[in-house]
Amino acid sequence: MFLFFFLGLYNNLINLLPEEIHARIYLGLNLLILFILFAYSHKYLKLNIRELGYDTKYILSSLGIGFFFSIVIILLFVFALRLLPRIGITIKKPFVDIGSSGELFYRLLLRIPFGTAFFEENLFRGIFYGYLVRRYSTKRVFFITSLFFAIWHIVPAMEVVTSNFQITLHFAGIGLWLFLVIGAFLAGLFFTLLRFWGKSIIGCIIAHSLINDLALLVIYFLWK
Repeated sequence: MFLFFFLGLYNNLINLLPEEIHARIYLGLNLLILFILFAYSHKYLKLNIRELGYDTKYILSSLGIGFFFSIVIILLFVFALRLLPRIGITIKKPFVDIGSSGELFYRLLLRIPFGTAFFEENLFRGIFYGYLVRRYSTKRVFFITSLFFAIWHIVPAMEVVTSNFQITLHFAGIGLWLFLVIGAFLAGLFFTLLRFWGKSIIGCIIAHSLINDLALLVIYFLWK
């Protein structure tokens, strides 16, 4: 029960902090929380290393799956970015508060790979997946992990609307927010599918990190 409450509340509450505080504590706090949850999962949930997604037999195949699908997703993103203006749909470039190349590299090399991808995949496709798969059918595991992944992104999605796209939460803003939350649910299904296919969490971490990194680079350099 604790795990359900944590996944429903933690990320939404932490994202209510002022941005300057959130940015400073994000990486360190997430890794500390993950360490505590690893200890909790070992002592109270009795999850072993294989159930957490670290089966050495499947590392290479999981890596391959993760790399392949991350490239597919980002190519589709770039294609959509190029296609939409040609069919008369213009989406304003989101504001990304990156003040220097050092900040950009910090996000690409540390914040996204470890503070986001490593942290979230170990939570959702590691601990949560390992806990649920003992109790529920595969279909239910897919749905529950993806549902909580969407709930996890409720407040962050709202911040994307109001801060990055600078849209007020009226009709258009609420519509975009719902679209992003549904997108988080679909992303949860996608990463859970990688976990299921690859029988390892490694591919999920790689794909999550590469997709987020490459999406940031596309937004920063290509989105005009």
